[in-house]
Amino acid sequence: MNKTALFYLTALLAPAPALASGIPALFPFAAQSHDQKGEVEMGWSTSINGTNNGVLDFKKKDDLKGQCDNKKCTISGKTTSAYSLPSFNRSPFTLPAFQSKKSSFNVDCSGSGTLQYARQDYNKIDVQGACSVKLANAGDVFIENDIQLQDSAELVLQPGDYWFNALKMQGDSKITVSPAGVVNFYVKGEVDVNNKYVTGSESSPVNIYQYNDKDVNFQKDDNDSPTWYGNIQTSGYVNMQNASKLYGAVQAEKLELSDSAEIHLDTGTYWYEELDLQDSAKILPQGSGLTTFYVKDEIDLQDNAQLGSESHPILAFVYGDKTGDDEGEVDLEDDARLYGYVYVQGELEMQDNAQITGAVNVVDLDMEGKALINYSAIPVSGDVHHFRLYYETGNEKLTAKACKNSFCSTLYRGAKLHAQNVNAHNTDNYNFNKMTDGYEVYNKSVPLPEQCLAFVIKHEDKKNGGTSPWPEGEPALRCYKDGVEATSCEICPDSEHESVPLVAYVYQELKIEKSELGNNIPDYRFYIGDVKGQGELKQGEETLEKKSSVTFPLIVNYNRAEAISLTIKGDNGKNGKNKQEVEYQLDLVFVPKQLRWSAADCGGDDGFVYAEHAASCTVLGKAGDPVALTLQAYGEGDKLIDDYSAKLQGIVINELTAELEQTREFKQGVFEFEQKSKASFETTSKIASVALIQAAVPDSCASYAVNDDGSCMLNTDGNTAIVGRTVPDRLLITAGSGKLEGGVAYRGKAVAYHQDDKNAPPQSPYFSVMACAANQRDNECELPSYTGEFAAGLDLYGSLTDELLDGNELQWQRQDDGTGEHIWRPEGSFTFDKDYPVAEQSLHIPLDLTLADHDELGGLTASTYFAGENDTLRFGFITLMDAEIPVNKEGIMFSKLHYYGESLKQLKEDTDTRYYLTESSNVKAIWGGNPMEDLSLAAESKEIKVDPYASELKDIIVTIEGLNDWLKPADKDNEGSLADPEALLDITGRFSPGERTFNRREATR
Repeated sequence: MNKTALFYLTALLAPAPALASGIPALFPFAAQSHDQKGEVEMGWSTSINGTNNGVLDFKKKDDLKGQCDNKKCTISGKTTSAYSLPSFNRSPFTLPAFQSKKSSFNVDCSGSGTLQYARQDYNKIDVQGACSVKLANAGDVFIENDIQLQDSAELVLQPGDYWFNALKMQGDSKITVSPAGVVNFYVKGEVDVNNKYVTGSESSPVNIYQYNDKDVNFQKDDNDSPTWYGNIQTSGYVNMQNASKLYGAVQAEKLELSDSAEIHLDTGTYWYEELDLQDSAKILPQGSGLTTFYVKDEIDLQDNAQLGSESHPILAFVYGDKTGDDEGEVDLEDDARLYGYVYVQGELEMQDNAQITGAVNVVDLDMEGKALINYSAIPVSGDVHHFRLYYETGNEKLTAKACKNSFCSTLYRGAKLHAQNVNAHNTDNYNFNKMTDGYEVYNKSVPLPEQCLAFVIKHEDKKNGGTSPWPEGEPALRCYKDGVEATSCEICPDSEHESVPLVAYVYQELKIEKSELGNNIPDYRFYIGDVKGQGELKQGEETLEKKSSVTFPLIVNYNRAEAISLTIKGDNGKNGKNKQEVEYQLDLVFVPKQLRWSAADCGGDDGFVYAEHAASCTVLGKAGDPVALTLQAYGEGDKLIDDYSAKLQGIVINELTAELEQTREFKQGVFEFEQKSKASFETTSKIASVALIQAAVPDSCASYAVNDDGSCMLNTDGNTAIVGRTVPDRLLITAGSGKLEGGVAYRGKAVAYHQDDKNAPPQSPYFSVMACAANQRDNECELPSYTGEFAAGLDLYGSLTDELLDGNELQWQRQDDGTGEHIWRPEGSFTFDKDYPVAEQSLHIPLDLTLADHDELGGLTASTYFAGENDTLRFGFITLMDAEIPVNKEGIMFSKLHYYGESLKQLKEDTDTRYYLTESSNVKAIWGGNPMEDLSLAAESKEIKVDPYASELKDIIVTIEGLNDWLKPADKDNEGSLADPEALLDITGRFSPGERTFNRREATR
């Protein structure tokens, strides 16, 4: 078992006794006391919500002026459940013995550039300026003195363990982990992080294990705050200031946070002397389950400090000497917030606007200002999925855990496990009845017998009630020896040395210690006896061959995916009969690190955008056909492997929309993968749609890396990737000509297309494109998935006729209704310009759609016409007729719709097209240059009504203003503008009785 995992497991499993009647029994209401001397005091504006109908379980009271559930508080004179706290655990974790090595080799870099080192031991690391230093790590790196990083320095570390004296980071310096993995710092002295960068990540944590009661400090530099991903274990203080952040598990003597510092704390059980949070500092648990604190002295929250959150409350037990003056205390001041459940062997004091959401069980409670406690019931765990037994060989310790899921990432609190060793003569029982926090360490050491420990779970035990609750998962009990799962829950002593294959990834460095050869290895000189494999076994850049000298540890790498045999020979260096020789054979197994798809750039998490990703998102094939996919095997360092064969199963193919929504999933059949000759294969199912194709290959095990028990020596990682897209098999284009209403359009008036009836669509010109899948007939084409971004190539590669007569441009609009058919029609209404007079023109104008080749669809064209063969465009205008009207008589001025025929000399009258002078905004009469306010004129339909006028007048100019442009004549000067129609009106007395109107212009004609 990895030593880090071992002692960290020990820390997480720090024992905590079970409660007498369960944790919820301690907190039945918002506030209560468990002590016969307990006293409550509440100021005028204080409140407690969630009491026993306004009654508090306290023996005594002082001033009780606050409100309990909106009524006057009273006490019951009783107490509630007490909890016998376990002895405070001053050593909740165990660190391995600190290791160090003497060295005179210094890394000093103060300029720029990159330095790389592959040593195991250093005297010190001092990086300044813009220098980058990379350290290789084959397992452990020893630095006798300090690591110091300043300015813009960068320290790049490979995963592994680093042992050194102290860490100091300042300025813009940073630590980078590459490749991804876990880095462990074992530090004798202080850790001072005073930079502005993020160190570590969720996948590459940097853990700090600090010795000698020294402190770990996080502060802010001039510009920004440090963020650290990783666990911390120290017997000293953890000090965090100035908005610094930490993500992980933190075990220390004291946590001291201020100035908006935050710890995002992994769920677990923690032991502290003191918690001190000030100035908006926060401790926010993360993960599933209730985080438990055992605090020896005090919890102090001030100035907007926060402990716990509404979604992740905490459980805190605060110690103290109830018989002396050193009482455990919890103090909340200003706007401090605590979310959780607090059991205090002493006083809890709340002042100002402090608030607790949860419940408290105390000796004394003192609330002042506007302090508030809101009750929230303690969360109760769900069912047990399975139980686990962990056996640690080194200290003969047996630990039980109750797991709420198959991964055991969440623990069930309060379960009981009764296990039995069936190999024992009397079938020894191992009962765990105090799994309060989801785990329990067996109360005696458990030595390994020769016949193995063979555990089974007991459903019923007449004396103790048996396992409860019974787990839902299978197997119900799982056993682990030093972190490795034991088959059939049999934990056995280590056998004599056997030749166990050593396994690594192709191209990965494999470290062969001398102990791998067996027991009692003599101190001989060693060399390569033979290498049986088809590739090259190298030590660094040197290829190992027969007679190559060997020193341990021997660090090798190999360039093929296969199992090989390595023979190492040795002798005592003497000759003749005094010469002694030994020979050892090792099995080395090298597997691919990952099987990876030939992925395509199809937009990533943001989805497919045709204009950006059409070229980079590979076209794999046609909708309706299977498509070809390609896998590649890679070794360490992302290096492609020359050859690898495997039978792959469990491959899943997904069809996705451009927005990455799944529309279909199917499983690929078993595939005989061969890197050299058969890296590509066709899908066993046809792709049903135009889609992004996502392929997923699961983790796999090389056939030669399978153990006798069926387990895998080293898995080859799988991969999920979007590998490309499918397109239609072909496109079909149809077109239709426009047909004008009445066969006529007028300049200045929106073109009106003919409708067969009021519910039918206008017969405007159109082009239709229909997408077809493979094996669909033309009359059966239907491919609704050819829509949105998948069809955006129609816009990028489509070209339509847009210029009509006299420079008038036609705007097209493509309609995509999600059926797979795409229709172009003129966008909105279209109006021909009207300026200079022109003769009547034909609108039987050809229109073309050209689709350039894209998405392997080939080039396509289609043609139609803007309007029918006999449809024409006219320059029309209203002619207002001159008129003579008798004095004191009503009269009418008539109008006609004229247009130019085959030439501007041919004026024709249109008697079919409707028009209305009532569209006019104003009719004016002017005589002698002045408006005639007393002459009443009104436009009615196609004429102007003139009311009686009492005097004779000649040459009154009557003008219609505000007509639509299509009814206006050209200006008299023929300058390209339009004029208002006008005519002359005479009021005369020479008519005979009965006459009303005499039209001069008509009479002249």
